[in-house]
Amino acid sequence: MKILLNPWLILLLVSTAFSQTPNCGCEQKPQLNVLAIVNGVKITQRDFSIDTRTQVSLAQETVIRTRAQELDRQITQMLLEAEAKRRGLPKETLLVLEVKARVPEPTEAEARAFYEQNKDRIRRGFGAVKKGILDQMRNERLNARAYQYANALRAGAQITRSDTQVTPPENEADLSRVFATVNGVKITSKDIEESLLPLIFLVQQKVYELRKRDVDTRINDLLLEQEAKRLETTPAALIALHVRTRAHIVSEEQARAYYEEQKSNFKGKFSEHKLQIMQFLQGQESEKSLAAYAKELRKGAAVQIYLTPPTQPDLRQLCCNPVD
Repeated sequence: MKILLNPWLILLLVSTAFSQTPNCGCEQKPQLNVLAIVNGVKITQRDFSIDTRTQVSLAQETVIRTRAQELDRQITQMLLEAEAKRRGLPKETLLVLEVKARVPEPTEAEARAFYEQNKDRIRRGFGAVKKGILDQMRNERLNARAYQYANALRAGAQITRSDTQVTPPENEADLSRVFATVNGVKITSKDIEESLLPLIFLVQQKVYELRKRDVDTRINDLLLEQEAKRLETTPAALIALHVRTRAHIVSEEQARAYYEEQKSNFKGKFSEHKLQIMQFLQGQESEKSLAAYAKELRKGAAVQIYLTPPTQPDLRQLCCNPVD
């Protein structure tokens, strides 16, 4: 039995999901609302597609998850540094002695046993995946031993944790919040946020790319709609005239050449994949023609783009400037 949902209910659920997304503390401020203007028509934050909003949310979720884990990581780092100092060792040497040296290397027999249990899912020969299985088993053992050793260090330390959830600072005063004290040394919000800055910059770059792609698509759509209105035709007719008729027709020889280049990614003969490959290559040709036509339309248009790539962030950009 199929359950049909009202489209308005779906929209409400999606909107609610986005409104409840935690603040990542990774947006540079002030944030722009108007991202571009095309012949007097504004493109704003509300014009982002659901797909772009979802991908942005997923990217920013990385910062949220890492922030939640960062306090524990910093506590562990402080304990490792203190123990290394007590024993007169570099921290790296301490980790080798207490973690790496205590982890037995996985054997080929263990890797094969894992392979036999999971070969229906792996679908490749043991020889092709053996190294990957051994690496995975080794990493799992190292992580388990590291966790065990960190807990042993914690057992002998004086650690006080705040009941306050680790959240991004809303203002400069929030940077002084103390989330934990380790043997008398405080870990503040500023310590956590400064450690997150490299990750935040990577996420900002990813988010910019997603939003820029969406803005460019919206600009092209607007220009196409405006051109169709000017010529008293339809966008579909313009696409047929300027894109489909100009796109290079992919030949069987080109499809075969692509198949030979990517042969390791295909299972079966060329004849089994010919149609799929030709459709894929033809789609690429259409995209090239569409990009060329969009470039033509932009030449005679008034287009201002205000969305700019991120710069290396600092804490004041993230927490302390007013939002537009």
